[in-house]
Amino acid sequence: MNQFNHIMACIDLSDYSPMTLGYALGLAGQADVKVTICSIVPLREVNPVYMAGMMYPCREDTTEYLAELKEDRITQIRELIRTRYPEFEGKTDIRITMGYPAEEILEMIDEVDPDLVVMANKGRSNLSSFMFGSAAEFVFRHCRKALFSVRDKHIFKRMYSGDELPEAGELRNIVAAVDFSPWTEHILSRAGWMAKTTGATLHVVHCIGTKELAWVKSHYIPENTFSEEKFLPKAKQRRQARLEDQIKAAGIEDMTGIDITINSGNPCEQILYAAKDLRADALILGPLGHSRSVKFVLGSTIEKVFRHSPVPVLRLSPDICI
Repeated sequence: MNQFNHIMACIDLSDYSPMTLGYALGLAGQADVKVTICSIVPLREVNPVYMAGMMYPCREDTTEYLAELKEDRITQIRELIRTRYPEFEGKTDIRITMGYPAEEILEMIDEVDPDLVVMANKGRSNLSSFMFGSAAEFVFRHCRKALFSVRDKHIFKRMYSGDELPEAGELRNIVAAVDFSPWTEHILSRAGWMAKTTGATLHVVHCIGTKELAWVKSHYIPENTFSEEKFLPKAKQRRQARLEDQIKAAGIEDMTGIDITINSGNPCEQILYAAKDLRADALILGPLGHSRSVKFVLGSTIEKVFRHSPVPVLRLSPDICI
């Protein structure tokens, strides 16, 4: 069974940082894995000092100021750990750098080489609506490691205007969405590890897509003899058996209570519906779908789930089958 041995948590000391640390340290504490905390000081906080140093070099020591800025952020992170997660005090590696957050996070990932990256779907801006091009989406698109995008399902509504702060939730139900792509076994293996680590119940969800049904219908001979009502029960039965075989291949057949759900329709809608119906606390997806696109495709099922899922989404590394 695959497992994560090194977790990297990306925080910016916003309201979402305690939640991000909660999920990262929660997994680390139960699985006894290494944790690196990454924080980026954005250029908008540094540029005025650079400008002052250029204009008044004798009056502003930029090097000293920037060093103090980094040390102050380290102090804040240590205080956050001490007050919220004291059992991890002195047990994490903290790294601070400056630059454009998304780019610096990706460089830090290459440098640290973690197995899993944990970051919130929002940051300091605390946007009420998800904006294309945000740091969270950029990293989700381009990160070559498994990435756990965390969010609080209780305050995920885009127009939420309350005062409640996001918190890490307990992982009691984990949903693994599979489509019989080459990484299905990897999804099941990672989901099984997370379920065993947290004591959660594992639900395996598969959707017979509308495009697949249309393709099958177009190949029926003679034409117009396809009956979806007759086709679907047999198709679901065959896929149930195939999923059971892949669960064994993933090495998690000994887990009790694994639930298999097979639906039909639009994959994104069915995954989100299943997550709601099964009261999921986390969704686990592969890096790509059947298209196997080298790059993260705008409008793909994975991207849509990432944008609209009210629960944390773990997207596996694109390199798992290389």
